Amino acid sequence: MTTPTSSSRPLRLTDIGELIAAVPALLGFRPTRSLVVLTLSPATAGPGSGGSATIGAVMRHDLLLDGPRHTAPDRMHDAFRRFRAVCAREGAESVIAILVDDRLSDPHGPDAERAHTIVEEFAASLAGADITLGGALAVPAIDAGATWFVPGRGECGTVPDPDASVVAAARVFDGNPIRRARSELTALLEPYPTGFREEVADSLDEAARTRDLTYERAERAGGAGYADRAELQTLLSHVARAGDGADRLLPGEYAELAVILANRTVRDAVLALASGPWADAAERLWLDLARALPDPERADAAALVAFGAYVRGDGPFAGVALKAALESDPRHRLSDLLDQALQAGLLPEAIRGLAATGYELAARLGVELPQDGTAR
Repeated sequence: MTTPTSSSRPLRLTDIGELIAAVPALLGFRPTRSLVVLTLSPATAGPGSGGSATIGAVMRHDLLLDGPRHTAPDRMHDAFRRFRAVCAREGAESVIAILVDDRLSDPHGPDAERAHTIVEEFAASLAGADITLGGALAVPAIDAGATWFVPGRGECGTVPDPDASVVAAARVFDGNPIRRARSELTALLEPYPTGFREEVADSLDEAARTRDLTYERAERAGGAGYADRAELQTLLSHVARAGDGADRLLPGEYAELAVILANRTVRDAVLALASGPWADAAERLWLDLARALPDPERADAAALVAFGAYVRGDGPFAGVALKAALESDPRHRLSDLLDQALQAGLLPEAIRGLAATGYELAARLGVELPQDGTAR
């Protein structure tokens, strides 16, 4: 079985333990109480490829083991439908399901029976789309030495060290961290202390008044495009500061940037930064803003965090950021569109056109974002 990496050479996994150990690297964090689904398709024909398969989409949903032993909860069936839709669109012929839950330490216990029920009902759901459940595995945790088993059957084995997985090594080499838990992703967007955010909120009205006057003067001098260009350049200067490791901004500066991001032309233009040489610096600024701004203003910054994560293939972090954005502003259009794409399992390539549009918008405003990392 092979898994794709950012390099041209795929990585080969040869046993069940290796596959389970690779899951944290494939997801970007170690899942707990989760149903993880890996889509499979036949490997491209070539030397040594006979009988192997290639891992495609990797998906996760909370695993619900509470309730009756002989029927899966309704929320699990909702997850089955979403998984099936992604598999069908991907053209997957089969999938592997991995159930990760600390309650699955006894292969013969009542929770193992519930896990077996979930596996059977998931298989039936997939069969409705002519997709085969090629295998199901259960493990209490993805840790070195943990015992995995096949629900409803006697097979079992041991998980090798996930940190030593070849997939983990490739992910780290590519500059992508593997977090110990999903909570680490949530912590990256944890709001700053309430008192500081209130100072930012108190500065918003004055920032909006100042912006309106400045924008009106610029518009009179050179038109709306001229005014938008000035706001874009202001935002880019803060991205550059973030890239240089500047300290936290003052409340009034956060408020100013919140008002600028409310300009949809400017916000959509900086989507370009997600795929360019300023990606890291931009993400630092968007994260800082998402933690400092009050609701609903933080939704714009959180959406930009989500877009950057989505584009680089970090679906779990994109999902966390979109959740924050939509909790801040349930009607936030960009967040809603990205969330629908993510829930449907669309690959990063499907949304990268937004970054290209951002470059076009910036160019239309007279701001070039070249590949050498400078803006002018």
